Amino acid sequence: MDNAKIIWDFFKGKGKGLSDIACAGVLGNLYAESALNPKNLQNGYEKKLGLNDDTYTAAVDNGTYTNFVRDSAGYGLCQWTYWSRKQNLLDFARAAGKSVGDLSMQLDFLWKELNSYKGLVDMLRDAATVRAASDAILLNFEKPASVGPNATALQRENTCVKRAGYGQGYYDRFAGSAAAVSGMKYHEGNAPLQCMLKTNPCYKKTYRMQVRGVLWHDTGCNNPNVKRYVQPCDDDPNREQLLSVLGVNKNGNDWGHTTKSVGVNAFIGKLADGTVAAVQTMPWDYAPWGCGSGKRGSCNDGWIQFEIAQDGRADKAYFEAVYKEAVELTAYLCRMYGIDPMGTVNYKGQTVPSILCHQDSYRLGLGSNHSDVYDWFDRYGKTMDDVRRD
Repeated sequence: MDNAKIIWDFFKGKGKGLSDIACAGVLGNLYAESALNPKNLQNGYEKKLGLNDDTYTAAVDNGTYTNFVRDSAGYGLCQWTYWSRKQNLLDFARAAGKSVGDLSMQLDFLWKELNSYKGLVDMLRDAATVRAASDAILLNFEKPASVGPNATALQRENTCVKRAGYGQGYYDRFAGSAAAVSGMKYHEGNAPLQCMLKTNPCYKKTYRMQVRGVLWHDTGCNNPNVKRYVQPCDDDPNREQLLSVLGVNKNGNDWGHTTKSVGVNAFIGKLADGTVAAVQTMPWDYAPWGCGSGKRGSCNDGWIQFEIAQDGRADKAYFEAVYKEAVELTAYLCRMYGIDPMGTVNYKGQTVPSILCHQDSYRLGLGSNHSDVYDWFDRYGKTMDDVRRD
């Protein structure tokens, strides 16, 4: 078994359970650092020290080379370089009775390190694309000079693209055949566009929920453009690229700049080029502030929610396009979370459809009194039963 498969299986295994996307993001970065060689000595130091990968490793193990910690040479899968991290690696290897170049030992040490970086493993678990998972490791863990404070925007982007490309190669190799779900637009290899609204009050204050289903909204406003609601945060590393895709909201009234207690997991509407697409704005398991509360509670606790950007409700072609996109997104989420679209769940002592809309939640006493999506659906003869079947 080659090192790539060993590493993939390690991160997919018991106690880690990373998604295929997260595993690919990690692997792409490890390949960029060391070509997946746990004995890899930073190339520039081989001549300087007169040692190669194998002789360096052996000399550290047998004690004839004593400057491992302070020599500033990158080493191993992650090219550990800083003295305290190399000291920790060496101590970890000795405590395990393993060579400092042992692959399984380095993977155990790497997992320990990843969990010591606040929020990093959650970022990996939340990543919906290989690029997002790769960037999480690259920008928060590896942090090479090519993405550092002295790097240009172009250097940063080129590094991100290159490493994500390595990761995509591993994704295609180990997960690609399972990802290409026949007939589905979205799957693990083609997730919706992400533009996380991290400055939104809901994003900052909500909690991770147990996902029970999916709830549809429409905005009720005559504006079909996603840019009205979604703009990248000022510090988003992909800000310029996202603005070119979404378009620029010159009024500054998007949901990332609101002080209102509102928040959903995604929006559907027109991008800058006029095409219709879904844009994820919060992790799927972040409880939204979307449907409000009723006399029996709230579907905010358990239902992923998205807003469809409504137009003037007179354009049938637009309605059909966003309806199809919403069905695709719902199918993707049902597959991701094992939701039966025709099913129900018992919630607070009552039977609730897995797939419903804001008005449905109100009728069940689990949401505020809003008419969406029936105010729009009725014009074109659609119902939530159609949604569940489609």
